[in-house]
Amino acid sequence: MMFDIKGLVNSLFRPTTQEGVFDLKSATIFMDELPESDILQAQIEIVKALQQLNQNPQISSNELFKTIPYLDEKAGPLQSHLLDIYHGRIIEEGISPHQVLPTVLSFWQEMATGYLIGIKLASQKVGRTQDKKLQLFTLRAIELFATQARYAYMRHLDLDNHIWRNLNRLYHFSEQNNFAKTPQITYSSSEPSNIQDHYIQTLMLSLANPDKVQSSQINLIATWLKKWSALIELEPELKPQKHLFAINITGTGKPKRIRRDMVGENWRYWTTTPIAEHINQLIQQLNQGQSAASLGLPEETSSPANLDLLQTLSNLWSRDSLTPVRQHERQNNTKSIHVITGIQKIIPFITQQTTASSADLLEAQKWELADASAGGFGLNYHSDTPLEVGEFLGLANIGQHPFTIGIVRRVNRSQKGIMSIGVETLTQNPVIVSLSPLLTEERFQCIYAPEGPSTNPARFLIIPSAVFAENQEYKFTAQEKSYRIRLSPAMEHTEQCVLAKFAVLEKL
Repeated sequence: MMFDIKGLVNSLFRPTTQEGVFDLKSATIFMDELPESDILQAQIEIVKALQQLNQNPQISSNELFKTIPYLDEKAGPLQSHLLDIYHGRIIEEGISPHQVLPTVLSFWQEMATGYLIGIKLASQKVGRTQDKKLQLFTLRAIELFATQARYAYMRHLDLDNHIWRNLNRLYHFSEQNNFAKTPQITYSSSEPSNIQDHYIQTLMLSLANPDKVQSSQINLIATWLKKWSALIELEPELKPQKHLFAINITGTGKPKRIRRDMVGENWRYWTTTPIAEHINQLIQQLNQGQSAASLGLPEETSSPANLDLLQTLSNLWSRDSLTPVRQHERQNNTKSIHVITGIQKIIPFITQQTTASSADLLEAQKWELADASAGGFGLNYHSDTPLEVGEFLGLANIGQHPFTIGIVRRVNRSQKGIMSIGVETLTQNPVIVSLSPLLTEERFQCIYAPEGPSTNPARFLIIPSAVFAENQEYKFTAQEKSYRIRLSPAMEHTEQCVLAKFAVLEKL
């Protein structure tokens, strides 16, 4: 067989053909070849293509400006489908929410990086800062970083500095070039929005104490803020009698309450008084019977727990609110303890056990007690599934008490999966009681707190939400004694239960 010397020479001197995605044409071919039946695998391949594009130093800004939006728009329906699986709106056999999350997050990260690279390349060209495509790139980038921030908060993660750095830099860039407030349509199905509004929404979400709010409520706050962000104006000049919060738009930090050292040309200031007043008006309208839908809000806004949340936000963002101060000093108290999670497990445990011996706690989880104070505890544990704020915990053998019931008030999750939980003590002597609506045989088990720490009121009930009715009368039975009681207005609504005091009307 004759050796093809000509072919060898040609192959040595011919430029190497790029493989994968490196321009719009290759991206189009790539998208056409993706598997239609496996959405997760298709999105994984798109993430890989984005990584290849972002790591290609030879791509021109013109080619990048065509290819990145093309991939974004084509991958949008796949990302939406995966988010539906993650949130449980779609159940797909063989794919769990836990499986899709890494791909969902990677897509947002790589797509945001692609837009950032495009902004950097284009802004280096004279006269390009007024280019409509560059403005759209900036809007899409800040929206992607805002989405990453929201999902980090929903998973009780602190935002790492690179997200805040990019949010601040993108807003600063748009402000410098006079398009921060320019209305744009992000995608064909989107309503007009602007960069400043997306930025403000993320600033305010971080000021909603997301580590003290349930994941579903963080999403709800983000929805509310889309309607409220227009009530806020970022201002470059500090007015101490007016402004309450500040952000350094060239820094890597998050917004904070104003301090004396927050002065300079890179600081922006704002007041939240208009939002607080608007929320108070909404609460009044909802309490008077107006539907949430008629006010342009999601239907779940009017649930008792979310009405409480609205009031919490109003208090947080009011000028009259005081900076939170720790009421009790913490003492380090590291040791292993047994914990039972959820009211559904706590009630049968108390009912069946008279002591908290090791044998009784076979199904309890072993956590680490980090610190303790007169009003609660700090706990650490490792899990992929975080507890939610408002969950009830049973803690065995804390101090001199065999069984303590607390409620989760704060949740933080480290990047390594360590959960840090702040727990408020409700009672250290819980009693299982039954409630029966008068003139019926129906009975419900509840927890009676005969006393609590000095920070909590004594004599209240932890009642399933489905049973609670303000001013309703019940037969209360505890330790073979029965009373007729009337429930007082709720002290607090959680997702599953209500904390309420009561008045004893007569012994039965």
